[in-house]
Amino acid sequence: MKTLKSMLTGIALLFIGVAASATVKQSADKPTKNDVVNTYIDAISHGKTDNLSNILDDGLEFNIVRGDHVNSLNKDQLLDYIKSNTVADAPVSTSTTIVPRDDDAYVVKVDFKYGDFTRTDTVTIENNGGWVITKVQSTFK
Repeated sequence: MKTLKSMLTGIALLFIGVAASATVKQSADKPTKNDVVNTYIDAISHGKTDNLSNILDDGLEFNIVRGDHVNSLNKDQLLDYIKSNTVADAPVSTSTTIVPRDDDAYVVKVDFKYGDFTRTDTVTIENNGGWVITKVQSTFK
């Protein structure tokens, strides 16, 4: 009887260990807030769009403001725009400012400095079962 209890305890511990490691692996597959910001910056500044689709919400609102004109894009249009209009390795410097809203959302202001002008993107990132970009407002100075 003592052997049976030891075996059952060992099996129970084995199942607990397997379940705990499976949980860790599932959460590791989802991008963190920092991953989302870094992937977005790489896409805009260097044309690296490999993982960009994964961090954009399907209902994404992307607005480019130029003076009085506002051009709005959805997720697919934005991906096409970035792939066809981004110069890989353009000389650009970036800076970010994070504005937390709550535990499930925050806003990041990203300044892309290209020589004589600056592009400022205000990026809203939300936790919708995983961190994704839901809205971007892009202005030029």
